[in-house]
Amino acid sequence: MTGTGTGRGGPAGPAGREGETGVLVLFLHLGRSLKKQKLLVAGILALGILQAALLKAPLLLIDEVVGKLFPEARSAHPNALTTALSSSKNAFFDFIGLGSLLPKEGLGQTAALVAFLAVLGALSVYAFRILANLATVRVVVDMRNAICEHLMHLSLRFFAKQRSGDLISTVSNDTSTIQRSFTLFLENAYIEPLMILGNAIIAGSIIPWLFWFVLLMSLLLAIPMMTFGRKVQKGSRKSLHALGRATDTMSQMFQGFRTVKAFQLEARQLEDLNKDNQHFLKRTMRMVQAKTLSQSLLYLLYMLGFAAILIGIQELVGADDLQRLGEAKLMTALAAIGTTYTHVKRSARTYNMIKESQGAMDRIAVHLDQKSDILDRPDAVELQRPRGEVVFDRLSFAYESEPVLDSISLRVEPGQKIAFVGPSGSGKSTLLNLLTRFYDPTAGRILIDGHDLRDLKLSSYLRHVATVDQQPFLFNSSIRENILLGRAGATEADMVAAARAALVDEFVDGLPEGYDTNVHERGSRLSGGQLQRITIARAILRDPTFLLLDEATSALDSEAERGVQEALDNLMVGRTSFIVAHRLSTVRNVDRIFVLDKGRIVESGTHEELMRREGGAYRRLLEMQSHV
Repeated sequence: MTGTGTGRGGPAGPAGREGETGVLVLFLHLGRSLKKQKLLVAGILALGILQAALLKAPLLLIDEVVGKLFPEARSAHPNALTTALSSSKNAFFDFIGLGSLLPKEGLGQTAALVAFLAVLGALSVYAFRILANLATVRVVVDMRNAICEHLMHLSLRFFAKQRSGDLISTVSNDTSTIQRSFTLFLENAYIEPLMILGNAIIAGSIIPWLFWFVLLMSLLLAIPMMTFGRKVQKGSRKSLHALGRATDTMSQMFQGFRTVKAFQLEARQLEDLNKDNQHFLKRTMRMVQAKTLSQSLLYLLYMLGFAAILIGIQELVGADDLQRLGEAKLMTALAAIGTTYTHVKRSARTYNMIKESQGAMDRIAVHLDQKSDILDRPDAVELQRPRGEVVFDRLSFAYESEPVLDSISLRVEPGQKIAFVGPSGSGKSTLLNLLTRFYDPTAGRILIDGHDLRDLKLSSYLRHVATVDQQPFLFNSSIRENILLGRAGATEADMVAAARAALVDEFVDGLPEGYDTNVHERGSRLSGGQLQRITIARAILRDPTFLLLDEATSALDSEAERGVQEALDNLMVGRTSFIVAHRLSTVRNVDRIFVLDKGRIVESGTHEELMRREGGAYRRLLEMQSHV
């Protein structure tokens, strides 16, 4: 599906959406989705705290290890955290019966505790990441379902302006970007601040002012993250648009493979694809440059901060205090500060990824903000048992500014067969689009059994409508399943009867699997006439009151047309039928023919009546076709 849409490489929406909208929608959706999983969220939060505590606990053993290896380096005044861990260690091993087996001297108990903490830490990391990824996948699945559900409720006007590649990219690529961001958010944005807090507590328990210094340094390091994060977001949005454009080019290249091969367009199509991919590469590298510069500056500022800490310890901690602390305590404090950079770096990467996902979320938000222009009125009524009367009352329509239909008025009695003919662009197919309420008229109205179509619940009306288009569409499933799409709950006998009426049985018996034969994508295993008969069988199974045929035989050869026309004749019996036809030979037997030109009805009558008019529009069209 093609259209002007947002333009090639243009923004996905108004400039005002480029700020906080994407991240806001991101977190609102995250909150709504996770709210449904309260127990899962509680488990993630609890495991995160446990994981941070277990992974930081070994730092508190540095003092004990150094003290036992180098007794002269050990402080005579262990801090509260170290004392608490040592006491807990002794109590724990006594409780499980290993206290008497592990030597009090040496590093036996310490090594055993490190091993035990490692096992617990590994289990906590495993459980946390499993739960975090489970929550992430659930959120993204929920998001994809929500996007597709929303898009499928939009009107044809929306899809006419969109590139199919952009929509596929939004549902597939953009949500994949969101999935990576959610994963990083749950794994890092929650854990890493806890790790930084743990380092600040450990360092602060040794030299109190280090607690505040670590936290302040971490906050200052957020400045380059915020600064370059905006560039990452902007670059991500442009990169995703470039990716959508490349996806659209590939989609058209593969869908139009026959045309590409027939007109030797391989080189041209590949050149266009290469241009799109190069544009994507350029946009992506600008985003990567912003991320890399952010990480480089982050490292520089951290090392400068670490140098400041070293000077601060020398200048602010007296010699007596340093002697009292001992080398082991300083090593513990510096080890805690030293590992802070890793956590800040991961936080920066997470922030950049979230900003990167904002570009994706902005695109998703633009689509989710779209409102359908085809909605049921609050007082809409159900269409129960329609008789089949249709009235066009001064009907006018314009897709944009140019009028397509101009004050069309006509009445169709129940069961009548009506044909619309005329040159291309005269408004024939637009009338059918209005009858299916893909669009609403710009002026005037369509009356169904005396009810304005807009006053009826659309779902109740469409239950009584069936369409057969010029290009038959079949899903990649069996012939049986494609026919059964016509009516929910239809039986096998109903399906077979519809197939027989549409003359599908003439060819299906010769297929290796009969009705279970898979037609493959777009029905590539069948001829055009066979495809059309299946769509007619689907329409017959629906048992509609209103039948809309949009040039249903124009793409077929004469032999295939005869078979399909016979199936159509079976389908139209007793139904109010509207036929748009290019081949005028197919409308000779309808009740009334309306000739359109430039959106107006210029002639109407039966085939015989119109042929008797010398110089009439219908007769001229038929004479032109007979000379082709």
